[in-house]
Amino acid sequence: MNAWSDVDLGNVILQRRNDFEQAPIVGKILGFLGPNVFATNGDEWKRHRRMFAASLDERISRIAWSESREQAQSMLNYLSDHPGGDTLTGLRNLAINVIGQAGYTKTTPWSPAPLRDSADREEHARTAYFKALALATDMFLVAAFIPPKLLKLSFMQARLRLLGQRLERVPQYIADISEEERQTARDDSAGRSNFLRFFLQNSDTDATSGFAFTPEELSGNLYVFTVAGYETTGQHRGEWIRDELRELPIDSSTWSYDDVFPKCQRTLGLMFEILRLFTPVLHSTRAVSGPQQLVSEKGTHFLAPPMNVMVSAAAIHLDKTIWGEDATDFRPSRWIDDTGKVRSPPKGTFLPWSGGPRICPGMKMSQVEFVSTMATLFRFARCEPIPVDGITQPEELRRRLVWLSENAITKSTMQVKDHKAVQLRWVRDV
Repeated sequence: MNAWSDVDLGNVILQRRNDFEQAPIVGKILGFLGPNVFATNGDEWKRHRRMFAASLDERISRIAWSESREQAQSMLNYLSDHPGGDTLTGLRNLAINVIGQAGYTKTTPWSPAPLRDSADREEHARTAYFKALALATDMFLVAAFIPPKLLKLSFMQARLRLLGQRLERVPQYIADISEEERQTARDDSAGRSNFLRFFLQNSDTDATSGFAFTPEELSGNLYVFTVAGYETTGQHRGEWIRDELRELPIDSSTWSYDDVFPKCQRTLGLMFEILRLFTPVLHSTRAVSGPQQLVSEKGTHFLAPPMNVMVSAAAIHLDKTIWGEDATDFRPSRWIDDTGKVRSPPKGTFLPWSGGPRICPGMKMSQVEFVSTMATLFRFARCEPIPVDGITQPEELRRRLVWLSENAITKSTMQVKDHKAVQLRWVRDV
């Protein structure tokens, strides 16, 4: 195993997808519910990528924008009256609901309560499927490596048995959801949009060429779409972005995606700075497919299989030769140029969505969701840390929040260990 934080070498590795393939262990973890765009290589990957990208277009971005705005408004209505530790759980619930609407036209009102699960056979397939994915994501290594039949054994913990039951039913959930969506598409004169419908239409169109997705491939791609959507989005320089947001209309229901999203440059810069310092996926792992030679200013490297290489996004994001002496400081303004637009970083220096041909196809959607959510929250309120554990000074409270972020844990992505420990107050001033 070799780890690379050299920008030039890392960029070469990520660009040469046929020479440096998705590592088998990554495919095992991300593909436990079926082959998908993140778990395949070669021509099979090209097929998945083409279908995935064709289904995740600007129509989905518009849905994500409007649903995020509505969910954030409901969230703010609650949080402004209930200071405390509900913000991070609320953002996670918001992200799940946005994915439900954009992916499956599953409308769910925002709620501060964490998603609860039970093995109710009578619940709707879409609801059951979301609960299964939420549970699998929380225990994703167990879900990836232990077969459902073993998880269901009587001596297992109740939560593990429930996971086994859920995973065993996923194929039926997918079949029910897909059939329901196809039937709705036949009857729907309004032509509603969602990722699942586009995905099924594109797959069915390719059926005549023998390229339609199998049920397992459909399951795998729906899994990564859903999980990537709420795991990487749901995690401030408040006044800095509020200066920009004060120009937006007071009635957020009038905010159109095409008009308002391009105006929120500072909000997007905030997202980029968060992802630079708190990278959701710390590194990209690739398997060397054959003898390779890598050349950079630092020398020539000869690689031969079997070998995995890791491109460390976390190390690159803190490199002072790229980001300056203040590379470890949280400074969103570094992303904004003299014209007020977001800067484009040099190739290979900013990798929160990975890089090269295998860059995450949901990158744009995640940006739209974040900007819509944060713009709604900060347009109408300011956020303050609440005194806790005898800490009352603002700077000490800020350092406490930074410490909680820096001591995050890795699940499928980096996450704050204890959501309730992040105690915040949202104060409306509009």
